[in-house]
Amino acid sequence: MRKSRFFPLWLGASLLPSLAAFSGPFVPTDLPDLVERISPSAVHISTKMDQRKQFRNSIWGDFLQFYGIPEDQPSGSLGTGFLIDAEGSVLTNYHVIEQAAENRAVEIVVSLRDKRQFSARILGRDPKTDIALLQIRDKSGNTPPGLSVAKLGDSDRVRIGEPVVAIGNPFGLDYSVSAGIISQKNRNIGQGPFDNFLQTDAAINPGNSGGPLFNTRGEVIGINSAIFSRSGQFGGVGFAIPINDGKNILASLKKFGRVPRPWLGVVTRQVNPTLAYLYGLPSDRGLLILNLVSNAPADREGLRAGDIITEASGRKIRDQTEIEQELSRLKPFDELSLTIQRSLRSLKVRIKLEEFPPQLNRVREGVI
Repeated sequence: MRKSRFFPLWLGASLLPSLAAFSGPFVPTDLPDLVERISPSAVHISTKMDQRKQFRNSIWGDFLQFYGIPEDQPSGSLGTGFLIDAEGSVLTNYHVIEQAAENRAVEIVVSLRDKRQFSARILGRDPKTDIALLQIRDKSGNTPPGLSVAKLGDSDRVRIGEPVVAIGNPFGLDYSVSAGIISQKNRNIGQGPFDNFLQTDAAINPGNSGGPLFNTRGEVIGINSAIFSRSGQFGGVGFAIPINDGKNILASLKKFGRVPRPWLGVVTRQVNPTLAYLYGLPSDRGLLILNLVSNAPADREGLRAGDIITEASGRKIRDQTEIEQELSRLKPFDELSLTIQRSLRSLKVRIKLEEFPPQLNRVREGVI
């Protein structure tokens, strides 16, 4: 039996060979009217390789032109998103457009329900929450007319058992609709420090990533992002990022293109009783500092490799997720109070934070 695991819901260039069967969802009686009203706000996101950019100033550009090979080639990922304003802003998962974010030769293409297609640029991205903000424009650089905008709900008010509708592009099958309920809230599935997922049994599959999860009032309450499966296909357990998590960072994504977060500038490892025994550490819990970034906040305040962080802002720290959650409540240049175990001494220090360097945003483990 294959080991169960979590799968992000982006879809590669080729379709998977079969679809998972699923039966028995909760279906509201007025579902057809609801779907007709809300589906135009969902969009299909794909990428293609611009050979002109990839091979510019090289012999391969002339080669492609000479033999008539198309300059735009299909590329890696297919996913979903949804329009959030009349300016053409699209919210989706970061992992859907990650390839384009890292390679300028990859173009993002957004397709609407009415078959119109537009190029999109990345306005902002936040790998830690797996959220990205795009903007579509027509060939003249203007906002396309007649956009259907999704209404954003309040995910804090979502109730377990509440019926929901997912719209997306599973396996490249455009605008597929599924219905179910909210199975649970505040799920931590080990995807990062900001795990706070809505769990649903509405069928979502590869290609649904970044798509909207609606309540029966037609409001987006989640961004479909992952499934728990032994096969890589839907098995009755899906996860969506609460829409409030997206709303909370929208202003930063628009203004800075990222979410400015503070950091200490340390590389850590979780302490456990075995590690403490083997290395003679003074504490069997907390975060062991393995290394420090030169001239980062922790280094300037005199922290050392071998120190163990046991508390942050008065809260006991057991792993990196907990201290990252404490840091997320603060802004760059705020102060953070830490309790440090150094040999047999317990020290309290206050550290003036700085912004986490944007170039390190892809580093998701170990560095805080």
